[in-house]
Amino acid sequence: MKEPGEIPLLDLFCGMGGLALGFARNGFRVTGYDIHPRIPEIFEINRIGQAVVADLRTVSVVPEEKIPVVTGGPPCRPWSALNVRQRGSQHRDYDLFRTFLKAVTSLCPEAFLMENVPRLERDPSFREHLQIVEQEYDLAWEVVCYANYGAAIARHRLILVGFRRKGRTSRAKAFFEHLQDFRRPPVSVGSALASLEQSVSGEDPEHVWFNFQTIERYQDKYQTGKYGWYRLDPDKPAPSFGNISKTYILHPFAGNGHDVSPRVLSIREAMTIMGFPLTFRFPPGMGMTTRYQMVADAVSPVFSEICGQVMRELLER
Repeated sequence: MKEPGEIPLLDLFCGMGGLALGFARNGFRVTGYDIHPRIPEIFEINRIGQAVVADLRTVSVVPEEKIPVVTGGPPCRPWSALNVRQRGSQHRDYDLFRTFLKAVTSLCPEAFLMENVPRLERDPSFREHLQIVEQEYDLAWEVVCYANYGAAIARHRLILVGFRRKGRTSRAKAFFEHLQDFRRPPVSVGSALASLEQSVSGEDPEHVWFNFQTIERYQDKYQTGKYGWYRLDPDKPAPSFGNISKTYILHPFAGNGHDVSPRVLSIREAMTIMGFPLTFRFPPGMGMTTRYQMVADAVSPVFSEICGQVMRELLER
């Protein structure tokens, strides 16, 4: 392998860079690909790497050098529990999982890692699509929970890894065995947000939130604890949440016996719960709904950093 800092990596459907950030911290030189026009700015501002704006439905990735590792998170909307309108093959993003696998066969990396929602594994075509890569790659997949790796959110995600076949040893199986060595106690929401306790709205451009006037009307819904109707428990990791501008996830303390009105989490608070550093920021002029959505779609960098370390160690054996 090359020296630290010189392992090229392509991150497809990279979003705001939660997956890429963890690998960049482990000496991977990242180039992201995503359809959103402002992703290159996000990557540059946060020193993740470079990013290219591309619709991977129609654009083939043709790098100028050999790529040892490919990562990515194809859109999960076809299998998301939040998507109640169009699911599975009826959704326009349904084939993007296959698009990711076809990109892997085209790029011929030594290894790849893909992240998605657990429901993808139940799709009838999941194993059928894996035939695209299983002749060349040793595969393994598991559902993991970010909270088990030190994040303050109990989000479950399907992680699929593949390594080029090399002797009889399964590096894909070893990936998940080694991952277990990094399990740690969950971080509570209260602990994660402690550093923001004295922060004032707007002081940090990401520490802003929508001042919804209708929250008090939904107290009966918050009593149910159904998806999207949470007041976060400060003593536990957060449940998985979607776009907070649509799901109204409440701050654990605001309006809960304190002399302030209830409010939703700020963008910064949502990022902090996910494990993004306090220095992470979006470029000026991005709408709040867009930023909330990017955080909802992101991989926890706390978890991806561990993945990057394990991947690197297996590649260097």
